[in-house]
Amino acid sequence: MNNLIEFFKRAFHIIVLAVLLILSLVMLGKSLSFNEYRISRAVQGVVGPIQKGAAGMVHKLRLGPENEALVQQNIELMREHENMFIEKEDTVMTAMSTPDSTNRSQVRLYDYTYAHVIFRTVDRAFNYMIVDKGARDGISRDMAVLSPSGVAGVVTDVSQNFATVRPILHPESRISAVVTPANQNGTVIWEGNDPGVAYLEAIPQHSEINIGDSVFTNGYSNIFPKGLLIGTVKEVQVGNNASFLTIKIKLATRYTDIYTVYLVENLFKSELDTLKANFKDE
Repeated sequence: MNNLIEFFKRAFHIIVLAVLLILSLVMLGKSLSFNEYRISRAVQGVVGPIQKGAAGMVHKLRLGPENEALVQQNIELMREHENMFIEKEDTVMTAMSTPDSTNRSQVRLYDYTYAHVIFRTVDRAFNYMIVDKGARDGISRDMAVLSPSGVAGVVTDVSQNFATVRPILHPESRISAVVTPANQNGTVIWEGNDPGVAYLEAIPQHSEINIGDSVFTNGYSNIFPKGLLIGTVKEVQVGNNASFLTIKIKLATRYTDIYTVYLVENLFKSELDTLKANFKDE
């Protein structure tokens, strides 16, 4: 302990300088408009390592090796959940299959990894997060991003060492969802202002929706597995379009307190996207 105190005494001025530099860079990032955001990516190679180093120090102080091991354990548990697999009636895909019986097999559809958030905004019209893993870590665009409590967003841009995440708190965010127990499908969107609230659209007025009902991903996209919690119903009203309800939901993810995230890869996304690209509008 005495050695640690002596270290901080000797390095006090350097630590203060580093903290001030980081704060100035963060304030600069928050002042950027949406169009300027694209320009900011050009300096990500300079700012990113600084933020990553600072976030790493904070992360170690907050969590430590024990909780880092807990994250790994959580990943292993999530990887074995039933929504990570699809069932096959044959054994053609033996290389990726785990036999379940003589005539059926389970094929892994999704896989997990994790990262740490090193930058985020929650009070802008267009909010973003940056995580400390990129292409060299196997991260790619359109990977789902989860917080420990629910859906957080989607990877939209990737460099070698970092990735940009578009959270639900973004006007272009659209997540296919189902509200239970009514089992009605709709779309979760964000309308700005409150980082803890989003809206569920396209739910017919005749649906029996109650405060406290759960909203999950429905698995209809190639990004999110089925059954991931998005939030709970907070308020139900008849919308301007009398055919549908206006449903306000409380988001499961607390964006003001998010540090570790899980990234989900659809192992067959390219194949599914190729098939969908051939769809024709009737």
